[in-house]
Amino acid sequence: TTEAQRTQRTHRDFKIGHYPNSHRLAGCSSITVNSTSSKYDPNNLRGTTTAMAFRRVVPLFSFCLIIIAVTGALAQQPGRRIAKIEVEGLERLSADEVISTSGLKTGMPLSVAELDAAGQRLVDSGLFAKVGYRTTSKGNQVTVIFQVQETKGGASPVVFDNFVWFTNDELIAAIKQEVPSFNGTAPDTGRMTDDIKRALQKLLKEHQIDGTVDYAPEQAGLNSTKQEHLFSVSGVPIPICSLHFPGSKNVSEEKLVTSSRQLTDADYSKKSAIAFASFILFPLYREVGQLRAGFGQPVTRMESSAHCKSGVELSIPVEEGPIFLWDRAEWTGNQVLSPQELDEALGMKNGQVANGLKIDKGLFEVSRRYGHTGHLEAGVRAEPVFDDAASRVSYKIAVKEGPQYKMGKLIIKGLDEADAQSLEERWKLRNGEVFDTSYTERFFRTDARESMRRIMAAREAKRKGPPDIKIKPNRQNLNADVTIEFKD
Repeated sequence: TTEAQRTQRTHRDFKIGHYPNSHRLAGCSSITVNSTSSKYDPNNLRGTTTAMAFRRVVPLFSFCLIIIAVTGALAQQPGRRIAKIEVEGLERLSADEVISTSGLKTGMPLSVAELDAAGQRLVDSGLFAKVGYRTTSKGNQVTVIFQVQETKGGASPVVFDNFVWFTNDELIAAIKQEVPSFNGTAPDTGRMTDDIKRALQKLLKEHQIDGTVDYAPEQAGLNSTKQEHLFSVSGVPIPICSLHFPGSKNVSEEKLVTSSRQLTDADYSKKSAIAFASFILFPLYREVGQLRAGFGQPVTRMESSAHCKSGVELSIPVEEGPIFLWDRAEWTGNQVLSPQELDEALGMKNGQVANGLKIDKGLFEVSRRYGHTGHLEAGVRAEPVFDDAASRVSYKIAVKEGPQYKMGKLIIKGLDEADAQSLEERWKLRNGEVFDTSYTERFFRTDARESMRRIMAAREAKRKGPPDIKIKPNRQNLNADVTIEFKD
C-alpha cells in the first residue's frame, strides 16, 4: 500500500446562495440536505458508504447553508487528532482570526460533528460568503483546510452607548473572548451581533451590574445612508451628576449647562449626548457667528455623592473656532427676482457677524418672496464658503424657481351657506390671477375682517377653533386651489 493510498480525504462545502445538484430553495429559512459519510474499515480503504441527513435551520435573511459533495473516508477512528489547520481564500482576515472563530484547535480529537459545527460557526459569523473544508490525514494526524470567500463590504461600526463602567479597551477585550475576529465592526448579516451581545452581558454579570444589554441597528447620523450596530444597557440608572464643556469661552460653560437641562434630566446615553450637542447647543454658536464650532466625543467618569448615586460626570469638549463676518451672497438660477431683491430679502450686510440663525431666517424669507410671485415650489440651496484667513464667509445660493401658479378655485367648508357666501364675496384674488401666498393672511386681516370676527365669535361660544387653510397646487394646469375649512 502506497503512502498516497493511506492518505484519507473528505470534502464539505458550506455555500451561500448556490444550489448545486438540482437543489433549488426559495426561502431557505429552514432546509434539510442529505449527504453521505463513510465508516472507516481498516481492511477496506475505500470505506463503506452510509447515508446521513444534516438539518440546518437558518433564520430568515441569514445565510443559507448547503452541505454537498461529501466523499471519502472521514473516520471516527479513536485517536485521530487535528495536527494542523489551514485557511485558503483570505483577503482581509488573518488565518488566526478564522481559526479562532471556528473553535477548532490543534491537538483536539477529530469528529465529523465538530467539523460541521466549526463550519457552521464560520457561516454564522457573517464574515464569509462561502465556507467549505477538506481534510487530509496521515495515520492518526489530520490536517483541516478551510476554503472561504470573504463577504464584500456589508460591515458597520460597533458603538457602545452607555457602558460607563468600562473603557473601550476593556469592552473590546471582553468581546474578543467570544469573537476573536472582532475589529470594531460587525457584519450586517450573520450572528456576530448576537455573540457581541452575549459577551457584553457576560461582562456585566462578572462585575455584578444588574443591567440588560440591548442591541439595535441604527442610522449612523442625520441624513446618513450608513448604519451602525448600537449596544446599550437598560435596567440600571445612570444619572448625570455634573456636566462640563472644556474649551468653552465665547459661549460660557454656564450658558451651555443651563441650556442642557433636558439632557441632564435623563440617564446618560452617548448617542443622546452627541445629538443634543449637535441640535440644541450648536445653534448657540451659530447665533454668534461661530459657524465651525464643533463638539468632541462625550467623556464620562464615575461619580457618586449623596445627591447623585451611581452616576457620572459628563464632559463634552468644545472647539469653538473663529467668529465669522458676513461677506456676500452669490445668487444663481434666479430670473424672476434680481440679486438686489434677493439680498434685501436675505437681510445680511457686509461686515456684520454671520449670525447663522439670521441667515436661516433670511433664506426662509427668500422662499416666501417667491410665493408672492406664484412660484409655490421655489427652493434655495445654500453652501457656505469660508475664508479662514480673513474670518469671513460667503454663501453660494442656488435658486430653483419652479413654475408660476395662478389662482384656481376657492373652497369653503364647514359654514352655513350665508356665511360661506359672505367670505366668497370678499375674496379678491380672482381665478386666473398670479397666485400670492401672502393674500390669505391679508384676506383674514383686512378683506374679510368683519365677517370673520362675527363667525369666530359664534364658534368660540361653541368652543370651536379657527379654520384650516390649505393651498393645493395642480401641476397639470398650474392652478392653485385654496380650501378654508371650519372643523367642528
